[in-house]
Amino acid sequence: MAGRRPLYLLRLKVSNFRSLRDVEVRLAPLNVLVGPNGAGKSNLLDVIAFLGDATRDDLEPALDRRGGFHRVQFRGGLAPESSIGIEVETALSSREAATDTYALTFSSVRSPVRGDRHLLRSTESFTFKDAAGPARHITIDGGKITFSRPGAAESAVSIREGSLGLSLLPKLSPDDGGEQVEALADLFSTFRVFDVNVPAARRPSQEQMSERLSNDASNLASFLAYLAIEHRERFAALHRDARAFIPGLQSLEFTPIGGAGQGVVLNLVEAGLRGSTQLQEASYGSIRALALLALLYDPAPPRLTCIEEIDHGLHPHILDRLVELLRQASDRTQFLIATHSPALVNRLTPDELIVCERGEDAASRIPAIDPETVRAMERELQGEIGLGELWFSGALGGCPE
Repeated sequence: MAGRRPLYLLRLKVSNFRSLRDVEVRLAPLNVLVGPNGAGKSNLLDVIAFLGDATRDDLEPALDRRGGFHRVQFRGGLAPESSIGIEVETALSSREAATDTYALTFSSVRSPVRGDRHLLRSTESFTFKDAAGPARHITIDGGKITFSRPGAAESAVSIREGSLGLSLLPKLSPDDGGEQVEALADLFSTFRVFDVNVPAARRPSQEQMSERLSNDASNLASFLAYLAIEHRERFAALHRDARAFIPGLQSLEFTPIGGAGQGVVLNLVEAGLRGSTQLQEASYGSIRALALLALLYDPAPPRLTCIEEIDHGLHPHILDRLVELLRQASDRTQFLIATHSPALVNRLTPDELIVCERGEDAASRIPAIDPETVRAMERELQGEIGLGELWFSGALGGCPE
């Protein structure tokens, strides 16, 4: 697909969010996180999901969903940290050399009226850079919004204290930065965490066609039916890969159900078997493979996609094609992926690999090793050892001791 690769999220900086005491990561179109359990991979992904929850529902509900402020704040060290900070740098505009930065800091303070209650205090800042001139700034502190524009006097307005600017400010005019804030809010609120629910995916879909793939692939049959009818070239390519991913598969067929064609059943026609196999009878690995291919061939994915344990249930022989498909799909969505598979890591470049580990102070180190150092090691080894083997040996860090 022609056009700029969607490097939507350039940089993520986090302080005191769970194990992420002080982490700063630069991101590529395809990012694969590796490291032992508890290293902070899921916490890094949850930071973006948290911003999405806060954008849709506001800050306090997003925290309540995770057990409240004191369950989210870093709990290492002798004393609790006073505040949590998240900063992101994005490239959402088509303007060359133009980036936007969003920073959120929040803390829990004792209520001056009722000492048994705690209140959230937050500050936000938006910086919109333009290659053609100085940056513009929006700052929110308590119930006050301050606007700073090049060539204009600083101005301020009041809002309801405790409301997150990511959900309020898209209503601003374009001159005040509403379009940029709306793009940031959309980036976070549409972030997809893809986690296949195999029992749900097995069931017949209640719709004949679905234009959007559910985050748990529960509408797998109807989404594949949509691709087969509305995006025939994509479905044909998916079909070829499905035959490679699922040994013995010959074709995918759809059967309407519900009398008036209200739903659809997906059937697998397999070599050597009479009749067809309904999706509810297919193996766990076959369903995961089809769900993953549906995701990778999605013609209109969200800007950010997260997949945990992407290779789970897949045979190592198909990993070459899987990584190739991920790179192709990263023209449409930026990937953040977690894996424990050295075989998959063997097929990556140093720029696609993010090694994670956890120190003796309980704080995550991400990245545990600089990509340039990894590139230098790879050049020195001259292809004798793959990245996965190098990581698995412990040379890159991110391995259990």
